[in-house]
Amino acid sequence: MRTLIWFVVMLVSVSFQSTVIPVLSIGGIRPDFVLVVVISAALTGGRETGVLCGAFGGILQDLLSAGPFGLNTLSKMLLGLVFGFYERKVNQGNLLLPMVAVIAGTLGSTAVAAIFLVAYGFAGAVPALLLQMIPTTAYHILLAAPVHAALLWLKRRYASNLGG
Repeated sequence: MRTLIWFVVMLVSVSFQSTVIPVLSIGGIRPDFVLVVVISAALTGGRETGVLCGAFGGILQDLLSAGPFGLNTLSKMLLGLVFGFYERKVNQGNLLLPMVAVIAGTLGSTAVAAIFLVAYGFAGAVPALLLQMIPTTAYHILLAAPVHAALLWLKRRYASNLGG
């Protein structure tokens, strides 16, 4: 049941990313809603949840993207693992936490993407990626608290099924 709930969360997140987020873009800058959800899921559910959500969300994003396959999966799984280590070490009710975490997560995701792009011969795309990082981070900060609050509510509502 736990896996099914998180799969539905990621399916909804990717659907939101594909349908609503493009409408909210400003100057061609779009937040990575799935990244924000993966980070919050990891902070509320731990490493296993973070990696699970990163894998599901990343694969779904890769299937819908024209970019190099595996880039989203790799970066989201790594972020899910890293931020999942902090689940028991932080006050989950503090909504400043996910805001700080998405800053670090956006930097980490951008670094993974840059390395991946250079390794696969797309080095020309790296400057554009870096230019988009600051406005994308601002978007992520705005999304972090409401997403985190929603996942905390979900965790409380389905605590027995989500390992809480």
